[in-house]
Amino acid sequence: MKRGIVVLSMAALVFGAFALGRAGAQEGTDPAQKAWEALAVPGPEHAKLLKGVGTWNCECKCWQQPGGEPTVSKGKAVCTEALGGRFIREDFECEMMGKPFHGIGYHGFNNATKKYELAWLDSVGTGIMLMTGTESELKGSFAGPGGIEMTMRSVVKPVSDDQFVMEMYSDMGMGAEMKCMELTYTRAK
Repeated sequence: MKRGIVVLSMAALVFGAFALGRAGAQEGTDPAQKAWEALAVPGPEHAKLLKGVGTWNCECKCWQQPGGEPTVSKGKAVCTEALGGRFIREDFECEMMGKPFHGIGYHGFNNATKKYELAWLDSVGTGIMLMTGTESELKGSFAGPGGIEMTMRSVVKPVSDDQFVMEMYSDMGMGAEMKCMELTYTRAK
């Protein structure tokens, strides 16, 4: 496992060095370098994401089965600018199913694919959930218990500049999608 991480890290370094400018190319004249530099410039989609920077109080509702009653808890999200305005880092805490829950998300907009992206890690598992899509809807999957692939869909509904609702849907590895989570974010004053 460690060897794989080292190999991937070295590959990323080599790729990054190549992407930022081939050896011998004059500063600012290499077309490949200019293309990569253009992809790195935050745009209007990144400015929209930056509106989410701040501290948010959250009401968390979680469903374990379709038609069941949700468990309700309070939480907090602290969203900060990351990597020069290219991403938002979200540090999220609440109680889920009677236990402390902590999650970290990186929200961004990929200038190359023209899609919004999310990488989510949390204390419930050891996997990383990756989602892509539009400003208001992201889709992805992750491996659940027993390696069962679970599809996920996140829908964001703005209420105001200081409040939004994020609904999470999953097939729980059984094929039929159900609403499994609803988080109401309200900006802390």
